[in-house]
Amino acid sequence: MIPQFSRVVAVDDDEDHLQKISWGLGKAGFSAIPFHFDDGKLENAPNKPIPGIRIFFTDIHMVDGAMAQKKTHASNIINCIKKIIAGGPYVLVFWSQYPGESDEIQKIILERALEAGITPPIGFAAIDKNQVFAAALANADDDFDALKLRDLILEIVSQYKTLAVAASWENRVAEGATRTTNRLFDLVKSSENPSADWEKLLAYLATEAVGQENAKTRLITALDAALLPLLEDQLGALGDNTPINEQDAENLSRLVSINDVSCPPSVSKSRLNSSYLIEEVTSSENAKPCSRGMVSQLGGSFINSGPFINAFAYDADTLIRKEFATRDLEPDEKKEVSLHILELGPECDHVQEKIASQRYLLGILVPVHLLYAFVGADKKAKKLPNSFKYRNESVVDIGQIWLNGSNGLNYHLLLSARCFMTLPARAIVHSTPKFRLRRALLEEVAHRYITYTRRPGVMRFKA
Repeated sequence: MIPQFSRVVAVDDDEDHLQKISWGLGKAGFSAIPFHFDDGKLENAPNKPIPGIRIFFTDIHMVDGAMAQKKTHASNIINCIKKIIAGGPYVLVFWSQYPGESDEIQKIILERALEAGITPPIGFAAIDKNQVFAAALANADDDFDALKLRDLILEIVSQYKTLAVAASWENRVAEGATRTTNRLFDLVKSSENPSADWEKLLAYLATEAVGQENAKTRLITALDAALLPLLEDQLGALGDNTPINEQDAENLSRLVSINDVSCPPSVSKSRLNSSYLIEEVTSSENAKPCSRGMVSQLGGSFINSGPFINAFAYDADTLIRKEFATRDLEPDEKKEVSLHILELGPECDHVQEKIASQRYLLGILVPVHLLYAFVGADKKAKKLPNSFKYRNESVVDIGQIWLNGSNGLNYHLLLSARCFMTLPARAIVHSTPKFRLRRALLEEVAHRYITYTRRPGVMRFKA
């Protein structure tokens, strides 16, 4: 069952019906967000789509005098979804006097979803208004069967067990954040003025996390830095102590119990890797190469320039061969790879924006079909070897990833733990930010960098 008090949306052009479906959703244990559809548009539509909506209730006929215009009805529903649903899995439930039309409306929505820019629903259902209203849909309260509506709602949402597991995870994250707030408030609740002391405590934590000057200009970021460690701990404790609804987890339990738990064929492993390992830079972001964990493609004006040679001691072709490639590259192969840099400055300096110098590891982005030349495979080999043999021990392969605009190509980013350059804090490197490494991966690369550079042979004796 979808967890109690999960947020759901209800849309109807009849205000009386909208009030009743919202009331019925509340009685069924959900937090309903109602929207009145009037004169071809949503009243008080949200400024941006609402995250975390997993059930969307809507009337089918929301335009007077257009009972047979199914494409018009479907278009209205799609426009409502686009304004309200912020992506992710959700179920579309038709709440209508004519539930028999739901199959045709469903088909049209699925056909138009991607073109319209909405995520298609993972499931559909229908509630017959005639089952909860008396004949002719009389508006008298005595003619509304609230208990019947509650039972119909619970019956429908109980069908989507995997969605319930996902919604339960989201609720635990929200509960973890709530527990974090409560835990901090417990420290001041006995004071003479708990509200004022609580504000002072949050200000103190924000300042301690990133420094006072940065807390002044980036308060939300500062609070995140201060509270995330507590949230992670609370979430871990919740995961250990949250009982599993056996019915909801029945399908998942069966799948994890089989001998060969495999990724579904529809999921690209490279895209899955990208989701876990990197976050691509969008055109709307003000990304900079000097941001910690940012991977940027080196520009042509920097490659083989004086600063490039000073930093890496070789021209680009020689450097690629000495540091990454396990055989000489053909001219056309050289055009398919690109040199990148990863910013790997100390985290504490970045948090407090006290960068003394910028440190960049050198990397190379290699398309999968050319990976043979970087893992010790024979040039005539028809498939990659089971184990990769990189150019040297310093090479870190972050794994196969997929990038937007790559024309279907998958890539490997190879980083060198020994090949880096250090620049003054405000120095500008001609490069284009492409993606950020996620925190866990960045820590892995940093660990490899530290452990590689601390080579045996340098002896220290304690006095």
